[in-house]
Amino acid sequence: MDIETDMTDVSSSARPPAQLGRIGIILEDPIGRRLIDGISAQLELTPTILQPEPLSRSALEDFELIIADEPTARSLRTLFAESTDQVSPALVAVQPRTSLPDDERPLKQSLFDGLLLLPEQPSVVVAQLSVILYAHRAYASRFQSALEELQLNRRIFRSVTSGITIARVSDADLPLVYVNPAFEVITGYSAEEVEGLNCRFLQGSDTDQHGITLLREAIREQREITTVIRNYRKDGTLFWNELSLSPIRNRQGVVTHFVGIQNDVTARIEYENTLRESEKLATAGRLAASIAHEINNPLEAVTNLLYLARTTDDCGDTIRYVKQAELELQRVALLTSQSLKFYRQSTAPSRVRASELLRSILDLYAGRIDATHIRLETRESDDEPITCLESEVRQVLSNLIRNAIDAMRQSGGRLIVRTRPATDWPSGLRGILFTIADTGTGMSPITLKRMYDAFYTTKGIHGTGLGLWVSQEIIVRHHGRLSVRSRSEGPSTGTVFQLFLPSSGLPG
Repeated sequence: MDIETDMTDVSSSARPPAQLGRIGIILEDPIGRRLIDGISAQLELTPTILQPEPLSRSALEDFELIIADEPTARSLRTLFAESTDQVSPALVAVQPRTSLPDDERPLKQSLFDGLLLLPEQPSVVVAQLSVILYAHRAYASRFQSALEELQLNRRIFRSVTSGITIARVSDADLPLVYVNPAFEVITGYSAEEVEGLNCRFLQGSDTDQHGITLLREAIREQREITTVIRNYRKDGTLFWNELSLSPIRNRQGVVTHFVGIQNDVTARIEYENTLRESEKLATAGRLAASIAHEINNPLEAVTNLLYLARTTDDCGDTIRYVKQAELELQRVALLTSQSLKFYRQSTAPSRVRASELLRSILDLYAGRIDATHIRLETRESDDEPITCLESEVRQVLSNLIRNAIDAMRQSGGRLIVRTRPATDWPSGLRGILFTIADTGTGMSPITLKRMYDAFYTTKGIHGTGLGLWVSQEIIVRHHGRLSVRSRSEGPSTGTVFQLFLPSSGLPG
């Protein structure tokens, strides 16, 4: 059945299927009338003699079976064809036995639910009508079940709080053929206004969205997709639309329609944006404390060296103290420069090497690494630049390195940081693989399962539970992949994170 037919309104006043037990007789031959009237009791039917004219659909709808002369049966057949919302009575045509050649019987039979040739033995007529009644009652039961299911689906479509749209594929522009009331509430557009339009009118001029690109690819490939895009209501206000699109196929497997389910997730997106900003601020606070500690040490050294240079009378010692002070100040300048790189907000993707990204982070954590007796091992292969949002990728790498340091803060260990060119075999993309491994306490299976959940942390009051949650989102946005292996029991514990970022994860 075509989707548009499914979506047409099913009248709430549709009558129940014909009541069992009534048979209408419209026969001119009195012998035939008496025959059918006489065998009605054997079929557990109540007979009613009807006149050929006038006949109306409403007058016949309560009958289960109607037996009429062939010309009258033809008229009734046309009358019953006009109704599609309930089961019509079973229609049996009667013809004199001598008036119908044997080769025309199959043709006549196909026009009606049954064909009687009279006169005939009562037992034969009872058998024929019994078969017709059995088939008709089975059909009526299936029809009523299908009608109830259709009515239920209609009520579901109308009552769900998610917006539902159905677009037809046979037209090149995928016009809408149905929207439910929830769609009208979410968007402010009525069904009459949007029928025949492509759903892109909700985008307005805001068409440069990654979610829209994914949506177009899914439609072209005729597959399911769920994505979040910016849409605009009729009054021009923006809302974030979580759109799930699914193809509908006919029995031959051909896609005939797309059904879309829309949910206004504006509140959720705004909340998640707030969480991201809070995580950035928390990261900034933690790093600021580390930077302050790192800068304080060389500044103390500079102060002492300047005091020694001022109090000595040896010119050679003075020069040596000043040179050492200059080296310490260069350390301060390096820390300041790296911290500025880390938090410089990039609004557009840029080309950067993996080694530059890592160096800026390792320089900032150098003092903490030394203080916790961690042995740092780095291996950087020659790599091609990657296109990314620098500040976001630095945030991800900083989270991974800081977590590795925290896992070894009690007893020290080895921190292994490596980069190399690689290919992501599932996608076939070329890029850079970052490996960050530690010999710390490791993660339990429960932690591994929940580590990307927002607010889940094993650091107590010292953690926000947002670091890996935000990091995972950034990686997905860059079309990257993050995998982890960890062991928290046994002779050797530790964690290995591998982060793959494609060379062109974001267009420059």
